[in-house]
Amino acid sequence: MHNHIDGRLWISKAKQNFLGRGRIELLEHIHQTGSISGAAKIMKMSYKAAWDAIDAINKLSEEPLVERSTGGKGGGGTRLTPKGLEYITLYKKIEHAQHLFFETLEHYTDDNDKFSAFISKLTLRTSARNQLLGTVLEIKTNKNQAKLIIKIDDKTQVAVIITKQSLKEMDIQKGAALYVLLKAAWISLFKTKPAAPEETKNYLNGTITCIEEDEAQSEVTVLLEGKQTLIASIPTENLREQSLALKDKIWASFDISNALLAI
Repeated sequence: MHNHIDGRLWISKAKQNFLGRGRIELLEHIHQTGSISGAAKIMKMSYKAAWDAIDAINKLSEEPLVERSTGGKGGGGTRLTPKGLEYITLYKKIEHAQHLFFETLEHYTDDNDKFSAFISKLTLRTSARNQLLGTVLEIKTNKNQAKLIIKIDDKTQVAVIITKQSLKEMDIQKGAALYVLLKAAWISLFKTKPAAPEETKNYLNGTITCIEEDEAQSEVTVLLEGKQTLIASIPTENLREQSLALKDKIWASFDISNALLAI
C-alpha cells in the first residue's frame, strides 16, 4: 500500500492568501444564493466572517470577484462578476492538477531512488518527447554492449541496448531507477501485434487517448497498461491506412537500440 499525500491549496497575491478551498466554496454559495448571508448560513459561519473574506478577496484582486446587484424582485443582492466565475474554474483546474500530481508522487514514496529519479524528471530537459521511469531488472553484457531489461511498471518491461562504456560511466546497477528516453518518431504503431515479433524490438500494449492529425505527420498519444504515456509521431498516411481512432487498443513498438537512458 502506497503512502498517501495530501495538502491544502492556496492561491496567493502579494504574499497574502487569496483563494483557498473554503473561499472558493463561499464564492460558489454566493453564486447559488445571490447573497452573502445565505452563503454564510450554508457554510455555518458568521456573516461578518463571510463579509471579511469577500472584502479581503476583492482588495487583493485586480478587479472585484463579488459585487452588489441592484433592482430585481428582491430589491438587489450579491453576485459574482465574470472574473469571480473565472477564478472558480481556474482554482478547480489547479486543484485537479494537484490531485493528479500527488497521486503520481505516491507511487514513488516507498523507494528513495525512484522518488529522486521522479523529482529529477521535473527539471530534466530533453528533446525526447517520451520519458518512461523504470527500474533495472537485469543486465547482460558481451564484449562491447550491454542489454538492460527495465521494468516500467507491473505490466510493462522494455529491453535497451547501450555500450559497455556507457554502462560503466553511468554506473548503472541492477535495481537502479532511471529514465528510458524515446523520440516520438522512433515509435511505430500497430493494431495487432506481429505474428513473429522481432527480437530487436519492444512491443508495448496500450490505448489511444489523443490524435493530433496533420497533413503529413500526426501525433498519437497512447496510455500504456501501467498508466504511463507514449507519444508517437507517425505518417498521416499510416494513421489513415490503419484507421486508427480514439480508444483503439494499440501496440507501440520501438527498436531496443534506439532508446536512450538518463539517470
